[in-house]
Amino acid sequence: MAAPSPAGLQGKQSFWFTMYPNFLAQFDPATDTVTRKVELKRGMFWSTHLTHDRRSILVVTDQQQSVEVVDLASGTVTSEHKFAEDGFILRIRDLRECPGGQHWLVRTERVKKEVDRYSFEAAQWLLYDVAGHKVERKLSRLPDAIERGAQLSADGTQWLATDDDGNLEFLDARTLKSQGKLDLRTPRHFGAGAIRLGGTDLLDRRDPARALMLFTSTDPVETRRTSWGLVELDLANKKIVRVDEWGPNQSSWGLRVATKKPVGALMSGGFGGDRDGDNRARLLLFDLTNGKKLAEAFEEFRPRRSLVAISPDADKVYMGVAGSDFEVFDAQLKRLKTVELDGEIVGRIHVVDG
Repeated sequence: MAAPSPAGLQGKQSFWFTMYPNFLAQFDPATDTVTRKVELKRGMFWSTHLTHDRRSILVVTDQQQSVEVVDLASGTVTSEHKFAEDGFILRIRDLRECPGGQHWLVRTERVKKEVDRYSFEAAQWLLYDVAGHKVERKLSRLPDAIERGAQLSADGTQWLATDDDGNLEFLDARTLKSQGKLDLRTPRHFGAGAIRLGGTDLLDRRDPARALMLFTSTDPVETRRTSWGLVELDLANKKIVRVDEWGPNQSSWGLRVATKKPVGALMSGGFGGDRDGDNRARLLLFDLTNGKKLAEAFEEFRPRRSLVAISPDADKVYMGVAGSDFEVFDAQLKRLKTVELDGEIVGRIHVVDG
């Protein structure tokens, strides 16, 4: 099962997110309106997981005991999966899709019902057969490569993992046997540090043969100095094509990348904790072809607000969390408007074709 084609990035994109009390909502960033609301079957949501083919979202509901599968094309809940064990209360804490989408890896916390008390047992990973609605195997832990955050390749045939030396390792999706490595540790020139991939692919992890990844690199002598930049990877031949180093790494969080333009949004500072009394947050827009700053602004937000999304065309930036509204800024980071919704916006915003 493959990810969508890179050509899909040229079409229309929507935001999908959970909204209080029990909805999954589709939001059009062109008009800043909610276009669809899907009512969940088992009450309030806890977490969401976008499937590898970007066609469904898996929503944990039912006090973290069930997973509802929402088909994004039809906007309906197509199946429900209850996790239960005699004598225990189960809580779903993590959910990962296996190659092919026919199995999930589900981590559950287990609370045993004693005669006079509850006791906490060791968490378990469950290998779950989606079509059969049954647990096939119980594991105390995952294989090391997956435990370290391995991700499926665009075509779904390999896991892309980081080995003990920081290199990108290619593992067979079924057997986890190594199929080669892409060297990121060896200095590309005298005095250069190792490349650490940042996890953000400007191709949205859709091209099985190529990736454009943001990276950081620490000076091997002056270890407090870290730079950032863009690296192009030839995934088919397992080699680095080019490295563009942009300068000192940006101290920030919540990087969001536009799907149609190489523009990224960053946020730093604020949250009411600065010693000099300046509670403003710093918003930045960067050109992700050269690392140059496109716009900068300082704004004061109410508590627990943060950068949550950038529009596909990079013409708007959205601030959210802790409320039922988006604060919207334009491409110059000038305040445009506030978009009020009819429920609190919670959790991650997924950008999906259509």
